[in-house]
Amino acid sequence: MTTQPSLFDPQNLASSVVIPKAPELVPHKWPFPGMTPEDSARAAWAMTAEYADMLAAVIQSQGGAELTRQQVLALIPKDWRELLGRFVDGSIGWTQGEQRGIETKYVSHDGGGFHFTFRATNIDLLRKAA
Repeated sequence: MTTQPSLFDPQNLASSVVIPKAPELVPHKWPFPGMTPEDSARAAWAMTAEYADMLAAVIQSQGGAELTRQQVLALIPKDWRELLGRFVDGSIGWTQGEQRGIETKYVSHDGGGFHFTFRATNIDLLRKAA
């Protein structure tokens, strides 16, 4: 007996995910200590919910595939890379991911070390957050 796949599975909805455009960089008038006004603004953007939403959308757009940080980083749009410069990152925290329908998994290695993987589990959470 075969089962009909759900229309709401991540792989079926991946093509409908919209990755938000990067905002305009506005240098801080009072930058973080030791930073230029531009780098201060970049660092602040890297910690926002908008950036987490974009990362979730990038992961969602891959339809449930399990991605590493490097794979997510490679999928980040050019406008976001230019906005964040050296502060661009391909990781989303466990809590931020859970709120946006992304499963974050800790993967340990036999010889020591670890990495995280990210996978879309519920595309509707991302739409509700937007």
